[in-house]
Amino acid sequence: MADPGKEITLLGLSDEVVPLVDSPQIAETFQAADLIVSCGDLPSTYLEYALTALNKPLYYVPGNHDADDYAVPGGDNLDGSLRRWKSWWMLGFGGSMRYKKKGRHQYTQTEMAARVLPFLPRLFLRRLRKGRGLDLVVTHAPPKGIHDLSDPAHKGFSIFLLMIRLLKPRVLVHGHTHVHANLETVKTNFSGCTIINVFPYRVLSIRQ
Repeated sequence: MADPGKEITLLGLSDEVVPLVDSPQIAETFQAADLIVSCGDLPSTYLEYALTALNKPLYYVPGNHDADDYAVPGGDNLDGSLRRWKSWWMLGFGGSMRYKKKGRHQYTQTEMAARVLPFLPRLFLRRLRKGRGLDLVVTHAPPKGIHDLSDPAHKGFSIFLLMIRLLKPRVLVHGHTHVHANLETVKTNFSGCTIINVFPYRVLSIRQ
């Protein structure tokens, strides 16, 4: 296992059940993972199996297709929450842009900004002291203009761009936009942060 103070290996999951993950092969294939992160729109039983088989911590946020009371037994819901694991600081925001009047886990740009802004002052002060306010941000939808799409349901959130500029997280992982062609961009560097679409799964090594 990697030293969490220097580097972690992260298994990111999102949006689509992968047979390799949902099978006994997971233990051998992803044995190097220190942490499991879900970016939403996945069955809770799928995630519970992954954390049980790997015996590693799971942090997750809900997607726009997840139930209002979405919960994963044994996992830690990171939605709208700040967590510290070892020396790593993590913040998460589930949901997508609002495209239905009463859609679950859906937000306007203003509503998502209202969720994010309360975290910024404290974490900006930490950035001034430590150089970074966060290590990892976990979201369902991407930032605006980065890996997002033009249709209402798959547009990104502009407040995530401000959060990145102010807090300088190392990595932001997201899902929501399904990638089926090798030519589509899944990794982008923005203001010192690496933004990665983990759909449907991706193994990442993150150095502190």
